[in-house]
Amino acid sequence: MSKHEELVRLVDMMRMHARLWTSEWSKNNPLEISQSQAITLDVLNTEGPKPSTYLSQLVGVTSGGMTVISDKLVRQNLVRRVNDANDRRVVKLEITDEGRKAMKQIRIKQEALIDKLFDPLDPEEIALMTAIYRKLLDQTPKENE
Repeated sequence: MSKHEELVRLVDMMRMHARLWTSEWSKNNPLEISQSQAITLDVLNTEGPKPSTYLSQLVGVTSGGMTVISDKLVRQNLVRRVNDANDRRVVKLEITDEGRKAMKQIRIKQEALIDKLFDPLDPEEIALMTAIYRKLLDQTPKENE
């Protein structure tokens, strides 16, 4: 098999693993929070209030997609919309106390899912995968400059 064929096969397996993650995430999800909503909450929890445009870029969704995510999180009282202190025209999303509580549950779920999906790997394999992904990610900005 050629290098290109092997890489195509690898990308297909990566997609299958990502779909498995999504499928497992959806199971037993009492908070009914999508992965995109969880990422949004995590960013707000670690970085503080952020405008939707910033969040949409990090999450990888359109501005309309971020509006849907934001609306659901606001309805669940996990985030609130606040005006920027320096520019009242700018609206930011801010995590609530309920959102922080939800983040604790989300982190527990994420850790359990990571353990489940990566359990077959031994520490050396994990270190090798980490090194490979680091190498791939380290080269990415150079190509985009």
